[in-house]
Amino acid sequence: AIYCGAKIDFVDIDLKTSNMSVDILHKKLISAKQLGDLPKVVIPVHLSGEPCDMVKIKELSEEFNFKIIEDASHALGSTHNNLPVGSCKYSIASIFSFHPVKIATTAEGGVITTNSKKLNHKIRIFREHGIERTRKNLINKKNKFELYYEQQGLGHNYKLSEVHASLGLSQIKRVKFFIQKRNLLKNIYINKLKGLPISFQKSPKNFYSSFHLMIIRVHKNLRNKLYESFKKNNIRG
Repeated sequence: AIYCGAKIDFVDIDLKTSNMSVDILHKKLISAKQLGDLPKVVIPVHLSGEPCDMVKIKELSEEFNFKIIEDASHALGSTHNNLPVGSCKYSIASIFSFHPVKIATTAEGGVITTNSKKLNHKIRIFREHGIERTRKNLINKKNKFELYYEQQGLGHNYKLSEVHASLGLSQIKRVKFFIQKRNLLKNIYINKLKGLPISFQKSPKNFYSSFHLMIIRVHKNLRNKLYESFKKNNIRG
């Protein structure tokens, strides 16, 4: 957003889910409307794979007239009311990261999903230096040369290489297995840590997390002690 010259603001989290608080978002939107400074875009983050409450955020977007882009970098394979995160039922676009530490990787890179044909067209041109090759979208439709293309705007080289894409395809085939294993490990952690002064992200009914991360919350007085204990026992992130 800053690269594009946009002004940004933040919304605090719900302590139970660690995701954007819909209640706090609603209050900020009411104040922003009174000041005549409503946002054009809201970007909820599905932290650690736990889906945000997109139904309520979508309702607010219709009331306050803003677009939604989902940051789904952690949420490949997560579902919200039986819909996969990335289906874009509640947003104009969703973004996923395929960095090496993510659930599936292409070594580097990511993808955008959208249900908007207009946005899809813009994204495809933008990722390929601003070049248009599809004949129906050409400005000079009289040119019949098969290899003719037009430079219709500025863009970048945001394409995955063949090697990266091949790695990604092999990983995608195993995503279901990865996520089932992560959920199994989550249950083991919760069982083993039972009775300790630790709390976990709460997953609402009909939400299924991919558990990219297993987040715990501890009192601030215990945080440093916990860190020192990990360090002493050579446990590293």
